[in-house]
Amino acid sequence: MYIKRNSYNFVKYCSVLLTIAVVILFLSGCFPRQGTKQTLQNEDAFVLRKIAIIPFQNLIPDDSSVTSVRCPICGAFYSTSPYTGNPEKIIEMIFLKKFMIVNKKIDLVSVDRARGAYTRIRAGSFKEKPNEVLKRVGEELDVDGVVAGHVYRYRERKGYEYGVEQPASVAFDIHLLRVKDGKFVWKGVFDKTQTSLMENVLDVVSFIKGHGKWLTAEQLAEAGIDNVVKTFPGLK
Repeated sequence: MYIKRNSYNFVKYCSVLLTIAVVILFLSGCFPRQGTKQTLQNEDAFVLRKIAIIPFQNLIPDDSSVTSVRCPICGAFYSTSPYTGNPEKIIEMIFLKKFMIVNKKIDLVSVDRARGAYTRIRAGSFKEKPNEVLKRVGEELDVDGVVAGHVYRYRERKGYEYGVEQPASVAFDIHLLRVKDGKFVWKGVFDKTQTSLMENVLDVVSFIKGHGKWLTAEQLAEAGIDNVVKTFPGLK
């Protein structure tokens, strides 16, 4: 009798777990990827055959009293915090890697060539707007689009995989300029501080992808790049 009761309780427990899993999967399909946004304008008004990716910019201030920073392209504000290092290089490297994995159609100018053209043109264009500088870069490189990225926050976690004092937090955006008219036609944004499933049940997708662990800032940034790259125009 005791064995039967234990068996019944075990089956009931498994049924409850299965129900919870189904609910989680349902929620993951109903809600957007947390922290990720994208904007696409005039989707079929241009074709990307060749692009250049210029060096990503680190806009994180050294002054700890500064709590927000503004995107030089779209004017959006992001919360920020000091960080020593070069997170822009980390995020740029991740973006390039992810882009090359999924890209089958768009030619890419070499990173060194794009960097050289941007550095030279920017040095003599302090009074020009970002779109004017990028348009000139694109014209020199003979490309259809120029990609520019900015990092606003890159806060490393304090703690370990299964317990933290402070979670990782990352914010960046990536813009695509159409060279023929100097207009920004796409933007991918990632702005996220990791939370536990108990704190935010709608963040179940990130919870599953992270295997229930607290991510490093680089791991969090990589998850954001995965989502942003999927919306990049011309890859499908």
